[in-house]
Amino acid sequence: MTENAAAAPTFVLVHGLASNSFYWAPVVRELALLGHRSLPVDLPGHGLDASIPLSYQSQDIAAFAASPSPLSAISVQDNVSHVIDVVRQVRRHGPVTLVGHSLGGITIGLVGNAIPEMIDRLVYVSAFCPSTAEAPSAMALSQTPEALKDVPVPNQDHSLFLGMEPVTRGLIRFNLRSADPAALEDFRLTNMPEATLEQMLTVINFGMQPEDGAQTSFADARVEAETWGRIPRSFIRLTRDNVISPALAAKMIEDADRLTPDNPFDVHSLAAGHVGVVLQARELAGILGGLGQL
Repeated sequence: MTENAAAAPTFVLVHGLASNSFYWAPVVRELALLGHRSLPVDLPGHGLDASIPLSYQSQDIAAFAASPSPLSAISVQDNVSHVIDVVRQVRRHGPVTLVGHSLGGITIGLVGNAIPEMIDRLVYVSAFCPSTAEAPSAMALSQTPEALKDVPVPNQDHSLFLGMEPVTRGLIRFNLRSADPAALEDFRLTNMPEATLEQMLTVINFGMQPEDGAQTSFADARVEAETWGRIPRSFIRLTRDNVISPALAAKMIEDADRLTPDNPFDVHSLAAGHVGVVLQARELAGILGGLGQL
């Protein structure tokens, strides 16, 4: 192994809400073609450990929406502990760049709070980064004025979203197998406006799953200046994002930079939608591969 290879980071990739490690497959491929190692993580209850009820498979949506799920018991600390264990193992082989997409930003931020000495860079791919008392969680950030600026409002009458009961059941569910054209188009415009219907169906059938726990969305996940704040960090803004709007991304970057003004975000932009960014895997891999080289 050459000295340069030994010093190259491994990218540990953390998925977002109702997603899994398969979502990152195109990015892993493109990183490999550039000579980079990467490891996509399945958070607890995701990927091959996901719970897919027979009621969902048979499209008995009323039964699916009413059924219990082991995901309701999974806490944000369960996710953090899992990723800490992964980072510690990967760290044996060299530097670690920890990447989070969307709700994955909550997990990587708390991992940064816990083990800053084991992370060489944090990368937020249009991901939640709470840093203030006014908006300490992903849900609080999503309710700020910036979150609603210049983005379409989803039509709840035509939606794949089946709702959530964070207090009583702790679940967020989607009917990703819906054949309702209006619901599919609403999802596409919100999450992947640059994609065709065929591209969207491929992504949601391979890289997403129909349910997730709600606890991570509501958890106080503020990053800490003394720990997280000393890790070099990058934010990749998605300029066509209708989930984390450009205005909300700017707010999170500015808030975090005020917390640690001597270690601001290194900011990059990609003309992609929130989920559709995976369709620009080559461009995303190019940004990731170039981080920290200037």
